[in-house]
Amino acid sequence: MATSAAITSRITHHLDALHANVDDLPKLAAEWAELPQEVQVTLSLQWAHLMADYLTELDEHYRSGAMPDSQRERYVALLEKLRAKHSIVEQLRLYPPPVVDA
Repeated sequence: MATSAAITSRITHHLDALHANVDDLPKLAAEWAELPQEVQVTLSLQWAHLMADYLTELDEHYRSGAMPDSQRERYVALLEKLRAKHSIVEQLRLYPPPVVDA
């Protein structure tokens, strides 16, 4: 079984990765049309992995109370960013976030 420190570290890693990718969405949208199709597919698959695995795992930890307050705040901020960037996700036809509210 994972230790509390390992879970906290995993949550931090997931939050860092998701925040970085969501923050990069406007830049990605600006260059999307110039990217080769295989790069678009790779980025789409990476995004889907982040949404289906990282985001859903974070939501489980959030709802179970396993996150300390600082991580809970970052998670809520992440969901706000995802809602704000929803139009970009749709424009790029990326896998939609399976979680939008905390």
